[in-house]
Amino acid sequence: MEESIDSRHEPLAKDYEKLSRNELRKQLVAFIRNLLVNNPERLAAMMYRHDVKEHLFQNALMLTDIEEQALFMADLVIDREMKKVESRKAYKKTRLK
Repeated sequence: MEESIDSRHEPLAKDYEKLSRNELRKQLVAFIRNLLVNNPERLAAMMYRHDVKEHLFQNALMLTDIEEQALFMADLVIDREMKKVESRKAYKKTRLK
């Protein structure tokens, strides 16, 4: 039986490192879909907070299907957060030398 996904809460920062990309994507898609319908202003703020490029966010909004929009945006957030994780690891390595 599949675990229920809470669409009201964004995955935590630590989830970007510990969850599989697929699981993280499921959680983000549910959360983003909820925001697209109920709170687009909060979604825009979330994208800004995650440092997603505005033109990519706008491209996602131009998609016709809400599910496609949510999937595209989830991938944008995951890709950006993974770059941040890699950057922190690289910085940590250079700092330890």
